[in-house]
Amino acid sequence: MKGGGKPNILIFLMDTQPVRNMTPYGFEKNTTPNIQKIAEEGVVYENHFVTGSWTVPSHASLFTGKYQSGHGAGVSYEFLSRDMPTMAEVLRKAGYQTVAFSNNSWVNQDETDICRGFEEFTLVRKPRGQTVNVGPEDKLLLRTEEDSGSAYTVRLVQDWFEKRYDKDKPFFMFINCVEPHLRVWAPQPFRGKFLLEGVSEEEALSVNQDVFAERMGFVPNRPDGHMNERDWEILKSLYDGETACLDHRMGLLFDYMEANDLLDDTLLIITSDHGDLLDRKGYMGHHLALYDDLIHTPLIVRYPGVVPEGKRIKHLVQICDWFPTLLDLLGIDDKMVRKEMQGVSLIPTWDDEPVRDFIIAEYQKPLQTIERALRRDPNFDYRPWLRRIKTIRTLEWKYIWYSDGNDEIFNIKSDPGERINLIEEEKARAKDMRKQLENFLLSIERRDYGDKMRNHSFRMVRWDNINRLKAWGIYRELRFPT
Repeated sequence: MKGGGKPNILIFLMDTQPVRNMTPYGFEKNTTPNIQKIAEEGVVYENHFVTGSWTVPSHASLFTGKYQSGHGAGVSYEFLSRDMPTMAEVLRKAGYQTVAFSNNSWVNQDETDICRGFEEFTLVRKPRGQTVNVGPEDKLLLRTEEDSGSAYTVRLVQDWFEKRYDKDKPFFMFINCVEPHLRVWAPQPFRGKFLLEGVSEEEALSVNQDVFAERMGFVPNRPDGHMNERDWEILKSLYDGETACLDHRMGLLFDYMEANDLLDDTLLIITSDHGDLLDRKGYMGHHLALYDDLIHTPLIVRYPGVVPEGKRIKHLVQICDWFPTLLDLLGIDDKMVRKEMQGVSLIPTWDDEPVRDFIIAEYQKPLQTIERALRRDPNFDYRPWLRRIKTIRTLEWKYIWYSDGNDEIFNIKSDPGERINLIEEEKARAKDMRKQLENFLLSIERRDYGDKMRNHSFRMVRWDNINRLKAWGIYRELRFPT
């Protein structure tokens, strides 16, 4: 570390940002010039994976160093339990000034407790008139030339540095911005710059952005109720505009930090909590699957003098690896905290040493998704969705276990898009990987708190739907003896 002191730490999380449309990952359009500059001055992890396919489990893994089974938070239990330490708590105890700015209400200090431990926390409210990202009954899109909050967030961060930053302490800052999250409609000039050629704004505005319409098969004006290839391509181009917009806002922050002699003394981590499914019939958004489009996310790290410059790392790593990495980097030797870690330190990868042979990701029973589908159609047959999913992935093979027995295995090298299921041809390999997955799950401490939905503000749970799930024994409220 520079001067032997503690580095500042900034984790900038681009909510719902895949590697698919980012310049450092080979995208042909220059959507992320500011992130590209950081990448050239640091390391790009080519094979970084999250532990789940949506916000809550991935953030919980980041802040606890655990897999989804380890912390128990997910789509059927939407909370982070208080019986494990968090990154912010440990760094605060180590002398850090801890501060978080979140544009995603799931990443909060309310009942979800995802941001537990930050001494300063700001939930950034969306600009007036901006569509909130909620569920199937919402208005889909409003015309606006305001971004989803990142410009305001950068101003809040700069204001914090000017007024509340204690220069006698290192800071640990976490920022979540949601531009790449549906619904996508970036302000100009970003929307127009990346909109698919030949597409008018009216046509772009009419493209389906309702995930439940695609999942349930009732996209308007489509014979089979599903989006067509042109729909998907237009939607992807709208995503490109949002990614470019957020990259611009991030560049403003990085420039400010550089001008104020903060950037080079900061371990800067740019990452994401998941991607989105954008061209699979019957799938949309970030639930009901564990394909790479969801779990393969960016990881770009910069810290001059410690992290290599201009390096690409091919080794497998996961979002739960950052907590143990920081413990090693800072020399924090708390045995109780280290005992809780399930991830591995990334420091050896800076010397090009692998740290894991495989990655693991999981998806709980999708109670949240089912409850929201029942709002749209009370008679919807949700049973095909009612399955748990787990996956184990190496650099060459990926096996996906489904609780209904419809397993998949893909050769990632020859089929990176995961379109050709080789389960019949590779039964022996699938069996071996299933056993390897089971052995790993048996090796870690697992938490199961039953089922519990978050009931808050504009995401109010419809408890009549929950009662219906209880009647079928699907929603489990665990009751413990007193």
